[in-house]
Amino acid sequence: MKDIDLGKEYVIPSPGYRNIRERTSLNQRGRQDGIKFRPEKYKQVDCQDALETAARVEGLPLESSADSHLRGLDEEHPKGKYHYGLNLMKPIRTTSKHRHPIDNAGLFSYMTFSWLSPLARLAYKKGELLIQDVWPLSTHESSEANCRRLERLWHQEVHECGPDDASLCKVIWNFCRTRLIISIACLMITQLAGFSGPAFMVKHLLEYTQQMEPNLQYSLLLILGLLITEVVRSWSLALTWALNYRTGVRLRGAILTMVFKKILRLKNIKEKSLGELINMCSNDGQRMFEAAAVGSLLAGGPIIAILGMVYNVVILGPTGFLGSAVFILFYPAMMFASRFTAYFRRKCVAVTDERVQKMNEVLNYIKFIKMYAWVKAFSQTVQKIREEEHKILERAGYFQSITVGVAPIVVVIASVVTFSVHMILGYDLTAAQAFTVVTVFNSMTFALKVTPFSVKSLSEASVAADRFKLPRTV
Repeated sequence: MKDIDLGKEYVIPSPGYRNIRERTSLNQRGRQDGIKFRPEKYKQVDCQDALETAARVEGLPLESSADSHLRGLDEEHPKGKYHYGLNLMKPIRTTSKHRHPIDNAGLFSYMTFSWLSPLARLAYKKGELLIQDVWPLSTHESSEANCRRLERLWHQEVHECGPDDASLCKVIWNFCRTRLIISIACLMITQLAGFSGPAFMVKHLLEYTQQMEPNLQYSLLLILGLLITEVVRSWSLALTWALNYRTGVRLRGAILTMVFKKILRLKNIKEKSLGELINMCSNDGQRMFEAAAVGSLLAGGPIIAILGMVYNVVILGPTGFLGSAVFILFYPAMMFASRFTAYFRRKCVAVTDERVQKMNEVLNYIKFIKMYAWVKAFSQTVQKIREEEHKILERAGYFQSITVGVAPIVVVIASVVTFSVHMILGYDLTAAQAFTVVTVFNSMTFALKVTPFSVKSLSEASVAADRFKLPRTV
């Protein structure tokens, strides 16, 4: 107790204690010598359980303070929030300063995936790819950076709405908002280009074939226009997928890292079982990825349905409403079927959690099960749970098959109904009109095909978001 004034109050930082016994012995020695020790007030809990201690040995940041945990967040964008994204919009880039080639790619390279060409050539030459042949992870896809951003948004939501009313879905939307808006804009370009080709170029080409006098320049312009619309449609769709998949990777890494760190800080999981936590980290993270990758494609359905309906009415007259009505009626029907898939998903999640928990018990207490000859009883219990899970998955598969199988025949149904009624009412039907309407219906099929997957992914993501709400740390 050298150089310590008796009777003076000293402040001892809480993280300095190695354990509770050391703190108690220090206080006892202080009282014997007449010295008062006052622990510094930290938000961090002094008592650490074994899980937190192990996590700290591994170097995981477990501070409960938002300020200390998000300290370096403002330093990540010294040149602006959208500086990196604006550089990516440049048509051609020659930079090579980033360690991952996707960060050096320009717009053309990004939408055509040409930045993957060196890896494809290497795989062709070697016949296989090893771990050292693959580039290191991009800093923009790292779990650490994305988790800090997601945590900052979550802390803002909790501060504004309170811990009970905070919405994780809203936080996820804010996390992906800019990229999803750009993705939806690219999808709109895809739909407009896919509609313009059949609606205008194909129609004029068919009318040109019926003319007696050839016009080489006019025909070449029509073919060039059809080529341009197809290139724009293909590239904009590829850009949409590239943005969505990268957004999904960032979201999955961020939310799984945040949840894993939250689990490490939990003193009591309360109503959450161990099987539920395992299922959450293994399956629900993938659901969030699928929602970010496929969910935005749902926005392309309404615009193409409206354009197709207006165009068919202009071409065929009032009978054009029939084919478009078939498409419009199939949209809510397929969305309704997809909602059933999400309903079965909710039921299956609970059964899967129960099965994982039961298997956990079997693995943990296998010695007692063998000793008391309970193998048959436990195997029957697990088999019963698995059969129930299988039935739910089978029902969900039936509805998913219906939604996927119906989409290709919608074009045939809409064409037959439209042309039959058109001819019965005595209207003329030329080859140019018939082929143009069919190609327009085909362009509308893409939005119809992705609707079930989009609704299913968004519904399952909403279920996963509710399951991610863990009890607060002690």
